[in-house]
Amino acid sequence: MTITGGTCFGRTPLSVTGLKPASFFYGPNGSGKTTISRAFASYGSFQLEPEWHDGAEMTVQVYNRDFVDQILRESNRLPGVFVLGENSVDAQKRLEQIQMPGGERDQAVEAFERARSSHATAEDRQRDAKESFKIAAWNRYRALVDEYTTLLPAFTGKRGVDKNKDMLVTRLLERDMPSDDGPPVPELENLLADAAAVFDTEASTCARLTEINDFQWNDEGGYELLEKKVVGSSEVSLSELAENLGNEDWVQAGRQYLHGADGLCPFCQQKAPKGLAKQLEDMFDDRYAAQIDKLKQLATAYSMWVTSMREITTGWSSESASYLDEAAYQKAIGELNVAIATNEKLVEQKLSAPSESLTVSTSSAPVEALNSVVRDANTKIEAHNRLVDSQKDAKPKLIAECWNYLADVLLSDELAGYRKKSIGLQNGVDATARKMEEASAAISKLDGEVRSLQHSVESSQPVIDEINGLLERSGFTSFHIISSTELDDGYMLARNGVPLDEHSLSEGERTFIAFLYYYFRLNGRENTSGKILAVVDDPISSLDSDVLFIVSALVRDLINRALSKTDYVAQVIVLTHNVYFHKEITQLRHKDEGASRGYYVIRKSLREANVVEAHTENPISTEYERLWSEVRRASQGEKMSIIGLENVLRRILENYFRVAGGIWENEIVQYLEPAERPVLRSMFNWVNEGSHGVFENLHYSPSIATQDMYLDVFKHVFDRSNHGAHYRMMMGIEESV
Repeated sequence: MTITGGTCFGRTPLSVTGLKPASFFYGPNGSGKTTISRAFASYGSFQLEPEWHDGAEMTVQVYNRDFVDQILRESNRLPGVFVLGENSVDAQKRLEQIQMPGGERDQAVEAFERARSSHATAEDRQRDAKESFKIAAWNRYRALVDEYTTLLPAFTGKRGVDKNKDMLVTRLLERDMPSDDGPPVPELENLLADAAAVFDTEASTCARLTEINDFQWNDEGGYELLEKKVVGSSEVSLSELAENLGNEDWVQAGRQYLHGADGLCPFCQQKAPKGLAKQLEDMFDDRYAAQIDKLKQLATAYSMWVTSMREITTGWSSESASYLDEAAYQKAIGELNVAIATNEKLVEQKLSAPSESLTVSTSSAPVEALNSVVRDANTKIEAHNRLVDSQKDAKPKLIAECWNYLADVLLSDELAGYRKKSIGLQNGVDATARKMEEASAAISKLDGEVRSLQHSVESSQPVIDEINGLLERSGFTSFHIISSTELDDGYMLARNGVPLDEHSLSEGERTFIAFLYYYFRLNGRENTSGKILAVVDDPISSLDSDVLFIVSALVRDLINRALSKTDYVAQVIVLTHNVYFHKEITQLRHKDEGASRGYYVIRKSLREANVVEAHTENPISTEYERLWSEVRRASQGEKMSIIGLENVLRRILENYFRVAGGIWENEIVQYLEPAERPVLRSMFNWVNEGSHGVFENLHYSPSIATQDMYLDVFKHVFDRSNHGAHYRMMMGIEESV
């Protein structure tokens, strides 16, 4: 298997080979066991690429802490595990006839596989025959179009061949077989003559040019105001004075400064006469403002017409515009632009001086001159399009005749031979397909019978009794499982018959009930139709020794079923950090098979990616032996974490001298020379400091030399205290004779 994702094993995907029916992974916390189990469960971004034995993919069932959390979150609606009831002898016998190895279902599957193999062979033969015909047809086709390139357009374009050999075969086979009363076979000379006139790949119809609509001045309300003087009211003396002086526009411009002049006249800078603001307001009344709005609307309408005219002329396609008389068009568009510019200037001038009287050009001659050029171009475009349309009528006929020549002349024998051969091969494909369908229907019928039998004899109640019995025998009497009130044939956790909150369970209770549910779910009848890979990750968290023994026995049962090679549990992978649990499940007992077991150790590194080591024999015996194996590795020069080595040395010294022997370092010191005693005390201080504290580089920085020196002192502790034999035994050093 290859696992991608997680940080334990670095950026390089983890690859593990040689997995056995029973595989055991041992590693400390944080080494990557959960990463492996989550990959099997397709958790998050973890990816698993398995290589199945003989391609026989199995259903993966994973137990890990994610499974525990998931199960306990649904503690009141756990799906039921269905098993056969006790009073279903006839039904069980029938189920065994169907599902036993070599039974009716296996026979139906074998029949299906035989039919599928025959079907694949028939399809291969059909495919090979088609490939041979495709090569022959392609060679004839290429020879034709390479020699007579003018015929190539007949085989390209929509649904054309171009470089697609498969399309060539498709087009040839979809044609009707030639008949005696059909059209005559085309002659090559006629095809070549027609192709020169019809296959013009550049010919296409063009869109007509849009004519320009003239601007309708009379439709705009402000047009009549252009020649009129737009002024304010003539009923006040100030208005009369402004009219006599001809400076209404100047007065209008000065109005905006009246309110900010601090009482002065904005025109003469003298004290403003009383009522000046009222006279100015009356002079430029609503009638005046309405006339100005009409002039503005006229200017906007004219500007929009100019924009629309220019969008039309710039929107002509280059193909259509190429039919314009360039000189006539430039003259007409130039005169129109001059007229437009003059009118725009006059309208702008009227808006800035409304009292002036102006006259704009309303002649339609410039627009008509332009449209005349456009109409001449459209006459040419229509003539071109008629030519193209007639070509379109002839082109499909010529294309059909080219295909007839290729199929009925050049490929007549090959096409007839392939069609005859293909009919026989297709009969074989259809016959094997029918056998596959019949075999598949037989499998479905047996599966339906199995479901019917299971429905009549299965029950989820026996699992409730089994789990509650194990809970009681294991000392878990404060809770049990009962039938769910929310899920048909489901379970829920309860205390004295009342649904409980999963948060009220201890860690040990959570672990044990989740594992029991996992174990019995593997035994459910719904899992018997295919093989199962069971992945178990540390199922003994927070369990006491009695419960650990029960869990170990259940795991051993799964292992034995996988090793039997007859159970639907076909492979088991166990991951743990607990030495005792590892020993319980790996220990070979009477008649146990050892050849189908694989052992792996996950080595944890502080600075580098963790690695997985494969072993043919069990490398883990006891925790004490494992600690000594770490010392042996360090003594042989293998790089390892200094802090990790400190912890190993401390635990060995404490277990051997203090716990087992009742000997403390002060008692050992008396056996040493005075010069050696500071080193011994330093070593004890070092292992305690390194094992239990975190120190800064300013005060302590362990090195390889420090490691080697204290490994020597560690050895001297055993030698000076007359325990050297134990050191040499644990280090694998042979005694000299």
